[in-house]
Amino acid sequence: MAVQSEHLNGRGMAAYRGPSLQQPHRARQALKDAYTGVISPLLGFYCGITSINVAQYVATLGYDIVWVDWEHSSCGVETMTSIVQTISFFSEGMSMPFVRLPGHDHKDVAYALDAGASVVFPQVDTVEQAKHCISATKYGLKNRGTRSAPPFRLVSGVTDQKLDQKHTLHENLNRQAAVLIQIESEEGINNLDDILTQVPDIDAVWLGAMDLRVSMGFEGMWGPESEFLAAVDKYNSILAKHDMPGAGIVQGPPQIMTQLSKGRAFMIVASDVQAIMGQKQALVEARSLMPKINSYDQGPSTPRDEPEGINKDVYLLPRANEEMKRLNEQHGYIVDLCDGSIMSPIIQTDRLKMVADIGTGSGAWLLDLEGRLRAHGGSETTAFHGFDTSDLQFPTLSADQEPRFKFIVHDARKPFSQEHIGKYDLVHLRLLMWTLHVEEIDTIVANLYSLLKPGGYLAWDEAAYVDSIDNSGTPEGVRIHDIVADVMKKKGLCDDLPSTLRKSYDKVGLDMQHSIRYSSLQHPELQKVTNKIIGDGTMSGLRSLIQQGPVTPEQQKLNEQIKSLIVSYHTTHQAMKWQFCLQSVVGRCPQELPNRELAVVVESKPLKDNGIPINEVPINGVATNGTSTSGTSTNGIPTCVINSNGVKRTSKDDNNLNSDQISAEKLIRAKSFSDPKSPESMALKAMVTLNRYRMSYRNDWDLPKSISSLRPFLERAIRNKEPIRLVLPAFPFKSSNRTAKVLGTDPDDAERISILHLEGLCKALEEATKLHVELLITSDGVMYNDLLDISDKEVWQYGEGIRRIAKEQGCSHISFTRLGAIISNDLDSVANLDEYLRNAPEYRRQLEELLPSGFDPVQDIKTNHDVKLTYLGYKRFLDLEMQNASPDGSNLSLKDRKAITAKNMIKRGKAYAEAIKKAYPDAIRLSIHESDDVNKISIAILPLVSGNRMTPWHGALVRAVNGDLTMSHALDVSALTYDLVFEHGKPSYFRERSPLFSWEGMDLIFTYMYPTGIIVRPARKDLMYSLHDVDMAKLRQLSQKCSPIVLRGFQDTRQKSVFVSKAKEMGTILPWKEGDIMVVKDQMNDAPDSNVTTTNEAMPMHYDGMFKLVTVKDNQGRETVTSDPPLLQYFVCHATTGSNQGFTLFASSRLFCRYLPKKYPINDLRKVRWTCHSGGYFNHSVPSLPLVVPHPIDSRPCIRWHEPWPKTDTKYGKASITIDNGDQSIVALVDSLLYDERVCLRFAWEAGDIMVNDNMEMLHTRTAFQRGAFRELWRIHLS
Repeated sequence: MAVQSEHLNGRGMAAYRGPSLQQPHRARQALKDAYTGVISPLLGFYCGITSINVAQYVATLGYDIVWVDWEHSSCGVETMTSIVQTISFFSEGMSMPFVRLPGHDHKDVAYALDAGASVVFPQVDTVEQAKHCISATKYGLKNRGTRSAPPFRLVSGVTDQKLDQKHTLHENLNRQAAVLIQIESEEGINNLDDILTQVPDIDAVWLGAMDLRVSMGFEGMWGPESEFLAAVDKYNSILAKHDMPGAGIVQGPPQIMTQLSKGRAFMIVASDVQAIMGQKQALVEARSLMPKINSYDQGPSTPRDEPEGINKDVYLLPRANEEMKRLNEQHGYIVDLCDGSIMSPIIQTDRLKMVADIGTGSGAWLLDLEGRLRAHGGSETTAFHGFDTSDLQFPTLSADQEPRFKFIVHDARKPFSQEHIGKYDLVHLRLLMWTLHVEEIDTIVANLYSLLKPGGYLAWDEAAYVDSIDNSGTPEGVRIHDIVADVMKKKGLCDDLPSTLRKSYDKVGLDMQHSIRYSSLQHPELQKVTNKIIGDGTMSGLRSLIQQGPVTPEQQKLNEQIKSLIVSYHTTHQAMKWQFCLQSVVGRCPQELPNRELAVVVESKPLKDNGIPINEVPINGVATNGTSTSGTSTNGIPTCVINSNGVKRTSKDDNNLNSDQISAEKLIRAKSFSDPKSPESMALKAMVTLNRYRMSYRNDWDLPKSISSLRPFLERAIRNKEPIRLVLPAFPFKSSNRTAKVLGTDPDDAERISILHLEGLCKALEEATKLHVELLITSDGVMYNDLLDISDKEVWQYGEGIRRIAKEQGCSHISFTRLGAIISNDLDSVANLDEYLRNAPEYRRQLEELLPSGFDPVQDIKTNHDVKLTYLGYKRFLDLEMQNASPDGSNLSLKDRKAITAKNMIKRGKAYAEAIKKAYPDAIRLSIHESDDVNKISIAILPLVSGNRMTPWHGALVRAVNGDLTMSHALDVSALTYDLVFEHGKPSYFRERSPLFSWEGMDLIFTYMYPTGIIVRPARKDLMYSLHDVDMAKLRQLSQKCSPIVLRGFQDTRQKSVFVSKAKEMGTILPWKEGDIMVVKDQMNDAPDSNVTTTNEAMPMHYDGMFKLVTVKDNQGRETVTSDPPLLQYFVCHATTGSNQGFTLFASSRLFCRYLPKKYPINDLRKVRWTCHSGGYFNHSVPSLPLVVPHPIDSRPCIRWHEPWPKTDTKYGKASITIDNGDQSIVALVDSLLYDERVCLRFAWEAGDIMVNDNMEMLHTRTAFQRGAFRELWRIHLS
């Protein structure tokens, strides 16, 4: 272990040096240790240029082995000897010299060994040759050696030193130098087994692949020929049989290097010849810098910085002329996608004196910007600099452009030169996802931040490849997307870059300005171009993924799939509908800059028991983020610590604190986060809850500023037990376009679902914080209605309808207020229609008085991105809203009238926002409008499955049979596939047409519950339908679409004979131990081994039949034990507790999958296996259960789970859960989503209810109820 420690601590092969640098290293031991894993494999440098000067430089590089190729050089013995000793002495023993001999000549062997090298014998084909070679390297006949001892090489005290005093000098030398043989022919491969069986003291076998191929009649270093690959496989299998280390050249793509390195103790990974040939690019770059006529009277050529000598172009796509053409076409497309803009309107173009474009490629963005600035008279003094890792796509400039443009070869992952630091007003990037690894993003953002002037902007426009999907779902489109996404993941590239940028901006101290998302779905006119842009780009990417030369079987299969997709693409692409999403993330450098070299550490990371964040745990006194445990970085730069309260502290401040105080502070913070009941933990849970309801939610911890800034407020409220108030301006009035957009003037089912959705948000926050949460909905109807010809009376009636829905649905967390209560402190509860109509005009007048002095909506639209988003949204909705507007007596066009109306709405909106801020300064501000999520939280007001973000008052609700919701303009809903459903005599929503809603002889109402399930009732109270007459086949089918299905108000439900006979009509009854029916009621049994189902305790989330175990065989015939759940649950409620207890909770797999964070795609979760250890009544351990299984009807993903149930939560059987093959954090994720208000139905029973529930699709549990309460359910399981 001492050798291992020295090797790992940077001593390299000095850990294996001989007693004198004149002697060979203990190379035999080093090879053995590398092969057995004591140290990492030995990496070598190939010296094909036998020069002492070259050797001097190579010796300082730190390679384990320097290979001197004496076989293919013209150097003599003296030069070879000098090279070997140069390597040993210049590296101070850290590199071992290995000499490949010219042949098997006895003298050559002696020269190399005497010089202090280990030796490699070329072209060993037979046992006899191998014996001769080994014999020439050993002293003494007893060692089968024929090597002669050189008398004049023994220098007392230098070359005669011994490592092991128990043995002679020559026996020591026998043990030191390594001996390798090279197998370079088919004959050698065929004889290798015999060689290794009969010839001892071979330390490793080198595969000479090129000569092997020559002997087989092939060209090149490697190839796909089956005969060649068979020979390589034979070589590998023989080495494995003899447990013999292999050696060879290992170069190429990462996956090839990984494949070739298997079983290798020593590998050549670089060479002097390659290093020199790599400088060809320098010639190309120099040629590009030189003028065609090199005379002194020529004008200045295009200035370019001297290239950095970048060894590898990291761009994943090709750089051919076709790619340059595609890049220019792509730029035009993106301009159209972004409504004609090339950068955020928040960036002040009049202050742009220096602009940098990173990853500039063809310079299209820079040239476009220059043209736009010139058109407005603003580009004459602006300097435009483009940076890229290659100059192969740099543009040719015109004479007037040359003085102001500069194109520079630079990799943004490296620090920029001093001449660029702090010089730029704007740094722009676009679409770098093909080049960036996830771990590089923080570094790149820090490097870009260093370029900015105080007040400068960093604008990063980036796509998330994960969103670039074929919306038509063609098999070819899905496969193309999956291949590229998988390769990006394997290469460590970021396929969802926009979601990571906010955190990187925050770390360096950039102030977030805005983040806007553009989608091609919003531009159907661009679909053809989208297909071409995404398709061509993806095809370029696919072509680059085809690998030549030696490939793994997996890569060979991938190559074939890619070639097939490329060949068929010219026909299959016609059916594809690619989606492209671009997100612009803009940050701004503070006006007063901190030290640019300040390192940043964020303290809100996972913590170990000692209170130190996991990725800052010290190793030998240095934290893995590059900072020392004393709080200063290892290079002496002060560290800025941002603690969880958002307070910045530098290491200079820490000088005023002793180490005990700092440690105590960290420990206290660590303990607070590890305690789930601490204010810190509860606040974080509340922040994640708010995040999940956002329009732009992607992952739990991608928190925008509007949420992350709430932490101190939430922690304080939790400590002080203060209620939390949310405020949301919403629910103004139904659209005035009743012919095309909405179903009427009154609230309908869209508003009902929206109110229930918002109530769920409040409940979730209340559960997270254990505080009372109130959502105050401030109706802004009277603020806008006069602009849209909506009467004040209609606004009042709509508001009253919303209040009625909230009351009827039991939404106790939601309250309402009107404009008058905000401005004039009137009490909303005592307002009446007459007062409202009398005061509404005065409220509008008072509202406008709240406008800030000199407020200009036009200027605000230009400079405030949130306002611009709202304005564009207003204009879109006014297109239909004012479609039928009557003339107003002016000469203005309808388009101009819409623009004026939108700007007036912006004015009033500004005043309204000021009024809300003044009236509710401590409330959390929510918004229904898309925003940057900086000053307000933009939430999804409806749980829509996909599509636009239409609000309830601008369209009609459209519901699929399974409950999936979309919004549409009423006129756009097809009467061929959807029925208009009336409630209380008024149109309420559209429902997918299905025979499952037509039950023979029955007039029924189907009411969808939130978030899942349907209650079926007779349409009138006088209709007395019996359970006996229900079509159970339709009931079963409906339950497999949208479980649970509840029959309420039917007769004969509690008659046992009817209940059981109707069960048999649905399927085969799977009996319990007690018989066909299990009676679920509190039996008041305190025995620990009682079935918790028959107690009053709460239960864990689970699926029925988990502990009904069967033995199954897998494809290999191996037996495993797994659960055998029933397909359906069939209930009748005989009695219920009433009051607020004894709920049954049902979690939908369909909704669980919908709301998964993007980090956890369902296809990844399909691979997860988990084990349940249960005690008490069931007392089983069930191993290797799949987390996701296909539904037997349509293969949709279904979640299989049992919630962990610690002993502290039960008197009966506990349960513990472990993830068998993944991160244990999956447990918390699954639990939290199954109880998510958007996923989980809280169902209150009524006596006589019949329920059918799909046990594959749904999981369930129940809440506790009072001991001895008369609550009784009967349950039957069905196949």
